[in-house]
Amino acid sequence: MALYLALFRGINVSGKNIIKMESLRKQMDLAGYGNVQTYIQSGNVVFKAKETSKAKLSAAIESLIKKEYGYDITVFVLDMADMNKVAANNPYATRDELEEGSKKLYVTFLSEIPQKENTQKLYDASIGDDSIEFNDDILYFKLATKASDSKLSNNLIESKLKLRATTRNWNTTIKLLTMLEKSEK
Repeated sequence: MALYLALFRGINVSGKNIIKMESLRKQMDLAGYGNVQTYIQSGNVVFKAKETSKAKLSAAIESLIKKEYGYDITVFVLDMADMNKVAANNPYATRDELEEGSKKLYVTFLSEIPQKENTQKLYDASIGDDSIEFNDDILYFKLATKASDSKLSNNLIESKLKLRATTRNWNTTIKLLTMLEKSEK
């Protein structure tokens, strides 16, 4: 079985699309996924599967969520190579640089590589002193102050880029990579 990470977009946010991680682990286990582990409540799942197509896995998990919980959500499926690339290409930090205190570094996982004209729309958006950088289907950003003051949001990113997105802070991203590494052993 191959090892994967699933990132769920828009669950357990502001009291909407509530899914308890214990229930999610159980449902994924019943659906045939192996070694299912979750990290925090925002929908981060490390698991093993016989399927090798990340697109098919995303569709299957989205269907499972719709059937079991009634939610239409987007699920991003990544593997170890994807996550190593994310960690290696951050223009604002190295893998070993974790943040303390106020979280200012974020990684946004995009459903596909955005079109150039749409990336320009995001660069041109009114985002204050926040910094953004693209690397294929990943958007890195560094906030000038705190997240609650930032104009950058999944809604803004999705509306400008015309695709789906889910965001994790840098510490969570590195924790998920570490979970993948431990599960691979």
